[in-house]
Amino acid sequence: MSSREPGSAPEPTGPAESAGVPALPHTWRPRLGPAVAVVMGVVLAAAAAAMWIAFPAEVRAQFNLLQTVTLLLVLLAILFGLQRVARMRVCADERGLTVVNLTRTRTLEWAQVVRVGLRSGDPWVQLDLDDGTTVSVMAIQSADGPRARAAVRELARLVAVQTRTTRDD
Repeated sequence: MSSREPGSAPEPTGPAESAGVPALPHTWRPRLGPAVAVVMGVVLAAAAAAMWIAFPAEVRAQFNLLQTVTLLLVLLAILFGLQRVARMRVCADERGLTVVNLTRTRTLEWAQVVRVGLRSGDPWVQLDLDDGTTVSVMAIQSADGPRARAAVRELARLVAVQTRTTRDD
């Protein structure tokens, strides 16, 4: 039995209680990107090490310190880029969304997000914000097919629940 007065507004339900809305906190990640990044990183590091070991000692001796350091820095730069791909995600909690993309992390309050969209042909989700700008969400990628469309629906429902007002205009 409810403790509310007759005629008063119904008690709000939490996001987890609404159909199709994930419980908070919730994180979405791309399916293919991190897997490809990890495999590529391991293969690249193993291949670089194997090639260095396979070189005869006289070939390795021809590399001076600057050349060796340059090769290592190039390898580290590529591995860093792959790590950035692997860490892409969007996290939802009670305060809002944290969007971790390749080069930038954005923290958004729920009230800032106006719309969640994945148009046909777009590589990833776009969030329309209340200031007229958009934020790309690289964690939900159209390449993931039905999984991406389900994630868009979940995120859109979550935004709708979290931004609901008494007027809801």
